[in-house]
Amino acid sequence: MGTVREGNTFEAVSREGALVVNNLLLSVVLGIVLIGTLYPIVAAGMGVQLSVGPPFFDKAAGPVALLLVAFMGAGPLLRWRRDEASAVFGRMTAPVAVAGVTLIAFAMLGGGVPILPLLGLTLAAGLAVASVAPLWKRDLRRAPLFTWGMVLAHLGIAVSLAGMAFDSAFTKQTLVAARIGEPQRVGPYFVTLEGIKPVIGANWSALEARLSARRGDGDPFILRPQSRFFASPPTVTSESAIATRLDGQLYTVLGQPDAQGRWQLRLWWKPFVTLIWLGGAMIALGGALSLLGRVRRERRTVLREGYA
Repeated sequence: MGTVREGNTFEAVSREGALVVNNLLLSVVLGIVLIGTLYPIVAAGMGVQLSVGPPFFDKAAGPVALLLVAFMGAGPLLRWRRDEASAVFGRMTAPVAVAGVTLIAFAMLGGGVPILPLLGLTLAAGLAVASVAPLWKRDLRRAPLFTWGMVLAHLGIAVSLAGMAFDSAFTKQTLVAARIGEPQRVGPYFVTLEGIKPVIGANWSALEARLSARRGDGDPFILRPQSRFFASPPTVTSESAIATRLDGQLYTVLGQPDAQGRWQLRLWWKPFVTLIWLGGAMIALGGALSLLGRVRRERRTVLREGYA
């Protein structure tokens, strides 16, 4: 019969301890999302119509997620099984200093950044510095592949968090009733409605706008958002047109006309929202490197034992 043995013990102040806290906080976030998703369904079954949107998730899950990021920043600086709190605080000096400078800079120059995005940018800066801590004072050529993966994955989380915070704090939105030929400004762009034409699809018809967007003295480019109509069942949808640049995305949506011949346009400029996708790619690559590094180390161990 098999036996159950006690695993290796570890102190609260250790990398294992940080992993336990991270898992607990992730479970709390999961519970909040689950409640926010299922509660309207349960309420609808009882005859009560309600919706749970971003305000609830921002207030409920946002602080927990930021606390999770704070522990995540401390994780790479901790030793396995046991560590000294005083030593950990010493290693945290550089990340905390960078986070403090970031907090002061955005608080003074950010033009009234809301508290959650401000804390997100602060923690993203601190996490970025803490992520590369395992490489400090090491021969980078001899660093294990799984260490590079850990560094890259944690750095990717910092990049994604920065993208979310920039999107939440600095998104510019313009809702206008525009005439053909009138330029409208959103963020660094001027967007001009050049015309409207009908378009026919496989099972839909649409009105398509031709929008010319220009940034500063750069060359203009064309965006074609649509307002689509599906006959069966009768449904009207908006197909946005998006221009992606290194420093953000320009979203455009065509609405309905009014009695004066103007067309409703919704325009958004989302600065550095592209960092979310870049961070996600870094996390995926970091996970792959960590897995590959572990596999290579285990194979070397097996071969070494075989020759022994």
